[in-house]
Amino acid sequence: MLTNMSLWMMVAANENMPFIQVFVVGFGTVFVGLFALILIIALLGKVMAGLAAKKAPKAAQAAPAEQPAAPAPAAVEPEPAPEPALEEVEDRQSMVAAISAAIATVMGEDVSGIRILSITRMN
Repeated sequence: MLTNMSLWMMVAANENMPFIQVFVVGFGTVFVGLFALILIIALLGKVMAGLAAKKAPKAAQAAPAEQPAAPAPAAVEPEPAPEPALEEVEDRQSMVAAISAAIATVMGEDVSGIRILSITRMN
């Protein structure tokens, strides 16, 4: 069984083109393409930076002047963050309907064909 490399060598030999020349042309094409992409990306970066610089003065004029910052208070140890409170669902019927619809979909049955006895929150 022939590999891709040996097929390339056979093609190059049939076209009277040495393998090294095929290799150099292939790698040259790849590197020229990569260099072109680098130039395009760098050019677009400079264009976008120029557009952002033009928009910055307009935004500064539209925003009101900032007041000077107040002096920093003395070092105070931070308080631990409070535990998030579990929110009670305001519309329990909608929650039960959504849960039962999801279960019925997973089971492949109609909602009227299933019976949910209890719903318990698990943390």
